[in-house]
Amino acid sequence: MNKYIKILLFFCGLILAIPVVWFFQNQRSPFAFGPGVQDFSKNLTGGYKLYRNSAHEIFVAPADGWNSEIAIIPSKVIKVNVYDEFIVAERQGLKRRNPNDSLDTYEVPDENVKDFWILNTDKNYALGNLNRTDFKRKLDSLHIPVTIELVDIYKY
Repeated sequence: MNKYIKILLFFCGLILAIPVVWFFQNQRSPFAFGPGVQDFSKNLTGGYKLYRNSAHEIFVAPADGWNSEIAIIPSKVIKVNVYDEFIVAERQGLKRRNPNDSLDTYEVPDENVKDFWILNTDKNYALGNLNRTDFKRKLDSLHIPVTIELVDIYKY
């Protein structure tokens, strides 16, 4: 094939590709990657935030980052409230979607598991995996009103 025809075909292909690339870059596709429209973060107390990164990745952590030495409340937080330097939360347990498949690490809610957490933002500790009775006892011992209402994260 003639060298000039190859060059002409190359530029024709390039000219045809530009509108196609522009079209896909300017479309709002339901298959897009990145933060979803329902993802958010909400300020709590002591520099902590409630983060919703996906339907099941909802947790409490410091706004400026954290590591293994910083107290957090792991996923899946479903209710939350604050009292002074304390963050109190109810969590929905998670379980592996396919526990027999070592490559599938995706977690889904475990309807049979709910627990409660109390995080002290001043002293950097969290009391977790508490049942309702132990939760009420800890609230009382920390001088947090046992009547504190845990608010759904979407209403908080």
